[in-house]
Amino acid sequence: MSKQFDKYHFYSGTIRRVLLFTGLWPSTNPSILYRTVTFIHGSASLLTCCALLNFAYQHFSSLHLFFKGFSLALTFLTIMQKMTCLTLYRKRLVKLHGDLATSFNSDLNDIELRPILLSPLLSFYEPSLILSTMSFMTAVLYWITPIVVIIIQVAHGFEVLKLITPFPTLYPWRPSANIFLYLAHYLFEIYGGICVGTFTSSIDALFGYYIFQICGQLRTLSYRLKNLKPTENYHKVIRECISRHQILTKCQNHLEIIYGPIILWMLVTNAVLMCALIYQASHIKPSKAALIVVYMIMKSVQTLVYGWFGTSLENENDMFREAIYDCDWPGSGEKRLMTDVLVMMTYKPFVLRACSLSNISIDMFVAVSNTAVSYYLMLRTLEEQESNS
Repeated sequence: MSKQFDKYHFYSGTIRRVLLFTGLWPSTNPSILYRTVTFIHGSASLLTCCALLNFAYQHFSSLHLFFKGFSLALTFLTIMQKMTCLTLYRKRLVKLHGDLATSFNSDLNDIELRPILLSPLLSFYEPSLILSTMSFMTAVLYWITPIVVIIIQVAHGFEVLKLITPFPTLYPWRPSANIFLYLAHYLFEIYGGICVGTFTSSIDALFGYYIFQICGQLRTLSYRLKNLKPTENYHKVIRECISRHQILTKCQNHLEIIYGPIILWMLVTNAVLMCALIYQASHIKPSKAALIVVYMIMKSVQTLVYGWFGTSLENENDMFREAIYDCDWPGSGEKRLMTDVLVMMTYKPFVLRACSLSNISIDMFVAVSNTAVSYYLMLRTLEEQESNS
């Protein structure tokens, strides 16, 4: 049990540290200096995004090169959209974080409830860890590509080296004009990659962390209802369960409002990105497609992880409703108990929706994958028609 407790503290502590770096940690009274951190990261991401879009625009006639710049520009646009949503809903995020922390710590300090509370931890910790690892792995592959290219050129005895930046960017000036200017651009784009990795991993992990806290508390509520003893003051227990469920319902509403636009944007952009990446991979040699394949897998895992988190919440809610049925309230003869239980049964199920347009569940992954393949097949059809005409 101590290992699980330590893992929980590592999980929450890591998310906190990374979010502090991004400037998005939901602190109650952040200083003006701390607020500028997000602005600095956002400005660097915007500059990189503009350079990527410029590359895509200049190569509009070649779909392969266009998608090479446009797909990465979409990634930078995505992290800017995420930081905008969390900044706009900062007060709501602080409220959500505070309410969940208070109620969660109340159960965490209960020795009897702690194992039940932390039992779903691995279902959220491991997917978040996998997604974060893949995000940074993709960024590292982009960082080392220029170094590998330079090593290959030196090995082949090239007198004039072709210096490329980590991302397919195009600036109004030539970054390779001199070694110092190139190093400045190289370091700047490494910083841009760090922003992508940290914002993607931390904001995605925070979503899973909040759902973990809700699921853990739903599980403790189910445990208390299933183990309701005749000698126990059941009126107090039911009242506490109703009060806790109301808090969790409000937290779910906050979570839906904050993350709804983020997930809806992710569904659309990931379908487009996966289509663009499939198209790129099909137009280059297999030996050069490793980076594209890793990036595509990362985006697939991201969609799958969000869907997994949403489905986990639905399943936990169903288990809670089963616990309500199993607490032997119909045969108790207690009218007040039966009334209280009926009140709990009328509560709206915990089903997260993205801007009231799509349920956040595993089905999202299937929908995004099907859409991406459909877009790719449409591009291939258009390409074949152009080549035949």
